[in-house]
Amino acid sequence: MKKITTAIAFSTLIMISQPGWSACSEPNQPQLPNPETAVTPEMVKAKKEVKQYMADVDHYLNCKRLNTRQHNAMVDKMQSLANNFNQIIRQYKERQGS
Repeated sequence: MKKITTAIAFSTLIMISQPGWSACSEPNQPQLPNPETAVTPEMVKAKKEVKQYMADVDHYLNCKRLNTRQHNAMVDKMQSLANNFNQIIRQYKERQGS
């Protein structure tokens, strides 16, 4: 009886924790707008998507066990996206005359 109870408890634990494993996947980078043709709503949408991506990557790094090389590669992707987006913002603002 004790073995059956232990087996049921173990199975339940696995089933409960299963969604956490599947939720730990690498997020996709958002598509950035063209600063030469972007309009304000596109820039606002891109800003929200970049912020969400950063939060998703942070969650991914905390839930996925990556080796140092993989972790650093993800951080580099985040930094590259942030730098690209900041450059797009500067170009957009120049075009707008701000």
